[in-house]
Amino acid sequence: GTHADAPEGFLVRFVSFCITVGGMLVFALMIGIISDYIGNKIDELKKGKSRVIESDHTVMLGWTDKSIAIIQQISMANDSEGGGTIVVLADTPKEVLEAQLALAMCQERGSALELMGTNVVFRSGNPLEESELQRVSVLTARSVIALSPENLSPDEADANQVRQVMALKALDVGNGKEYPPVVVEVQDVDNSELFTLVAPDFAEVIVAHDLIGRFMLECARCPGLASVLEAMMGFEGSEFYFEEWPELEGKSFLDITCRFDDAIPIGIKSKSGEVYINPKNDHIIQEGDSILVLAEDNDTYEVNDGSYATNKKMTNGPPVIVAEKQVEKIMFLGWRRDMADLITQLDGYVAKGSELWLLNPVPLEERNELLRDEGHKSELKLENLLVYNVLGNPLIRRDLSRIVSADNDGETVSLDEFDSILILADSVSIENGATVMSCDSRSLSTLLIIQDIQKRLYKEKKRTMGSSAPPKPATPITEILDSRTRSLLDVVSCSAYVMSNQIIASVIAQVSEERDINCVLRELLT
Repeated sequence: GTHADAPEGFLVRFVSFCITVGGMLVFALMIGIISDYIGNKIDELKKGKSRVIESDHTVMLGWTDKSIAIIQQISMANDSEGGGTIVVLADTPKEVLEAQLALAMCQERGSALELMGTNVVFRSGNPLEESELQRVSVLTARSVIALSPENLSPDEADANQVRQVMALKALDVGNGKEYPPVVVEVQDVDNSELFTLVAPDFAEVIVAHDLIGRFMLECARCPGLASVLEAMMGFEGSEFYFEEWPELEGKSFLDITCRFDDAIPIGIKSKSGEVYINPKNDHIIQEGDSILVLAEDNDTYEVNDGSYATNKKMTNGPPVIVAEKQVEKIMFLGWRRDMADLITQLDGYVAKGSELWLLNPVPLEERNELLRDEGHKSELKLENLLVYNVLGNPLIRRDLSRIVSADNDGETVSLDEFDSILILADSVSIENGATVMSCDSRSLSTLLIIQDIQKRLYKEKKRTMGSSAPPKPATPITEILDSRTRSLLDVVSCSAYVMSNQIIASVIAQVSEERDINCVLRELLT
């Protein structure tokens, strides 16, 4: 040490020894500080606390049952571009999110998540805080998706989403740059106007329950429509695209119907932003108009040279013959939180005198309160529907074999008399702690019982009627929440189903890529 070469003398040697020991302590302290700093940085990386330096990426705020399906859809959209980046900001630990993503990628072939070159980055934090939003670089993102929290009541969740939009808008005001498209998931259609008040024309609002309700009503009245609409919603196969084509300006919609070899024109978006689905044949394409087409991808179609022949005498096509509405008999099995909105929508579709039978275990007194949203809504004013309440459990065969109205008349009906049957994902079970998989199990059990009862009733009628065959019973439409249940539907020979979470995920992903698609979907389901 330093005291070895020191002159003889105890004091000098002692001072040198102290300097040596002090130097060692200072060096050890510096090593400890550096080690702690590096350790903290590594912990931040593990916990997802570091800043994301990205651009042209997709930001997902929150983590729900739809997140994996949204990641799959965005990965499909990025596939033609060689992949992309998805950044997820949620208050769930990063390790948990990564474990769920890895589990989704290890599923059986056909149901496993495929990223197709897309990189998924997780960050843990509160999406409502502006500092956390800046940490995931929302201002340089291609799009922002805000998912509604599932652990809150609908009104509280929507209030949370309003604050989320305000936090995003605050960054926009402070930055001054053009903000990326924002897609917000909302649970109650009555709260959608709040977002217009807070930030008009800032975010595209997706009301999940309302969208699925409209979707199921359309599919119930035309069962084959379910598979068609589901195929159009996602990026697997063909989807909607808007694009301007200056060479088509001045031509009519009839003229452009044959100008795409690998796409189908179905509408026009004007320069002012209005969307026209299936416009008249003499509608003229103006400067700045975009053509809405159904195509495999945005780079798979081009305008051809125009060497085609169209019937110029056909201006608006043959006259459309609108069939007179027939009285229908419809059954809803289960209960939805937005049942009042669903019934109101159905009332506008059906003919006067049509019947709606509600079979679920909710007591009659509670139903009226739930339909009025505990006093927040007025009484249902129906013009066409007659509502019959049935108290029963869709999982019990005897409740489905003999359906008796709990109203004063006590009218009875059998399952083969209905024109449409909807099996709803029971919100009562979900509120009591049921998972999406257990809800799907209930729906499948109800479907099997209904099919068996319908088959038995059909055989009895066929035997009594002799040579003349009775009409076949209606095909039940089942709402499915978990995409893993899809493979089980083939076992029960069910082709009429609505993958509600999958459809909402597909819609959110499409709108995040092209916000005008929201107008198209509203037009198609209205």
